[in-house]
Amino acid sequence: MFGRVKELQFVKNGYSQFGHLRSAIALGPKGMGKSTFLVEVKKVHTENEKTSVVISPDSSQFGDLTSFLSSMARNITCGKEIPGNELGKFARFYGSQLVQIESTARTENDLEEFNHKTAEHFVTGLEDAVINCGIDLNKIVPLLIIDDIERLDDSIHEWLSNSFNKRIRKSSLFEKCRFLFSANQLEERIEKFFSKFGFDKITEINIPPFTALECVQFANSKGYEIHDGEDHRTKSQGNPLKLLNILKKPTTIIEQEDNVMSNLDKIDTPNFSDFTEKELNYLLFASYPSKVNRYNLEFFCNSRDAAFCFNWLKRQKNLARLQPDGDLVMMDDFRTQMREFHKQEEPEEAERLSTIATIIDTFTSIFPNPNQHWIPVNLQLFDSFTKNLCRKLFDELECEEIFSLLDQSENIFNVTNKQYSLNDDIKLVTQRFIEIGGGIPKDNIIENAKNEWIKYQEESTEKRSNLEQERSNLEEEAFDAEKQIISLDELKKQLFDNYKNPVSQKSKREYSFSTSVILIVLGLGTTGASLFVESLGSYHAACGIILTIFGFFWPNVEVRKEAMQSAGNAPKLAIETQQRSLTHRMSGLASRISSIRNNLESLNSNIESLDQGMNAPYISE
Repeated sequence: MFGRVKELQFVKNGYSQFGHLRSAIALGPKGMGKSTFLVEVKKVHTENEKTSVVISPDSSQFGDLTSFLSSMARNITCGKEIPGNELGKFARFYGSQLVQIESTARTENDLEEFNHKTAEHFVTGLEDAVINCGIDLNKIVPLLIIDDIERLDDSIHEWLSNSFNKRIRKSSLFEKCRFLFSANQLEERIEKFFSKFGFDKITEINIPPFTALECVQFANSKGYEIHDGEDHRTKSQGNPLKLLNILKKPTTIIEQEDNVMSNLDKIDTPNFSDFTEKELNYLLFASYPSKVNRYNLEFFCNSRDAAFCFNWLKRQKNLARLQPDGDLVMMDDFRTQMREFHKQEEPEEAERLSTIATIIDTFTSIFPNPNQHWIPVNLQLFDSFTKNLCRKLFDELECEEIFSLLDQSENIFNVTNKQYSLNDDIKLVTQRFIEIGGGIPKDNIIENAKNEWIKYQEESTEKRSNLEQERSNLEEEAFDAEKQIISLDELKKQLFDNYKNPVSQKSKREYSFSTSVILIVLGLGTTGASLFVESLGSYHAACGIILTIFGFFWPNVEVRKEAMQSAGNAPKLAIETQQRSLTHRMSGLASRISSIRNNLESLNSNIESLDQGMNAPYISE
């Protein structure tokens, strides 16, 4: 396949396992190469996605629903990790089932049941085939490719958007299913089909026409040799089918100018006198840029004259050499003569054109692809930008091109964390390129960027506050954990010291009271005698009472000494258990502190990135 590299890369990335493109449609007039593009997508997808399943019915093989279903089953390809023999068995089995289901449906005249059963058998049969291959259904990335969607019968549209659509939504196999269609243009009938299928937004991929170089490459691949790629591009409008018809049936269609230019093929040593005044002007313009193409020439003359000059110059073999990329390089001697002549005749104009040529040569040496020149033209407006900003200012296809350039051009952009900016020298060259007519930025891009900056500031302020709060919480938790480790370590040492150096065992006195019968009898006897014997008075009565009280509450003192415990029995096991428990707890706290420190580093990095972003506005006031 020639050309369409940008479109193919976009689809390849979008349909990958981690891509976000769900559905797309390739658009272009008849003969533009949509079918070839779909075939290339199918090839690239199966090569890159090892667990892919691509269903691509051949539009030339069916006219009704039954033939369409049969073609779906037969045209299934898979990635490297899925054996193809199981899919072949499925195709044969589904074909036999299809005959039976169709026969039953004709007998019962039940089209709805036919649609339901064919969808059910297709999905379950394909699931079984994948399971038999030993592959998890959730790992599959299916891709359904349908060419010429506008040519499908209404019954096929109905089956796809209704029965098949409902069934695949319940299937684990089709959970990551992607869809790719093609059509000449997006008609109302197709839009209704997509709406019924449930596609909220389908990505449109316009297949571009061939460039002059691609026309030459295409002709060579078909066995034809052409030298004037631009002429063939103009005649065919870059349409591969039209170009092929022109190659098969060549016609001489040459648009003559009022002043027909000279053909210098046979002139070995051209002189200024060999050219008309108009030809000299064109040669003069072509002598300034180091590489001559229509794009560069348009900086020195209008687009019509640039095209005519370029096509004429390509036929002058002794004036310019054709490069592999389709550009021309003028012979050094003749180029120098032209510029010296111009410098003598019009020094100021020669200086102006020389400056323009220097800017073009410098800019194109940095950005050689003209199709990407719009990127630096827009990005030079920003003092800084992020990929997220690009997603909000440019569409999806434009973002893919921008990100591709960012990844491939490390020396062009300054990168700090997630912030990008054009190198100062390159930004200056780009601004000079714009001044000479190299392009203009998108409308309202500065205003939109400023609005996004305001939103970013608000979001970043809130996010920074949350991050700081989270950091404070983690620091506090880490501090508490460190204190716990210190306390547990001290407790662990204390337990060990107490075990190694136990406190000396002291005797204990235990006090208690008991009764003394002798004292009670003696006391009561003395008290009684003092009552009956006159010689005994109150003194003896008091002594008797005291003896009686002592008899009831006689104090006892018992001295005890605790037995010494052995170091080899149960207490030692208890100490070891406590030691292990404390060690385990300290280890857990240490792991948590390590985790907290990692989180703090990440938080500090995020806060630093936010601070940097908040201090780097997209647009300087």
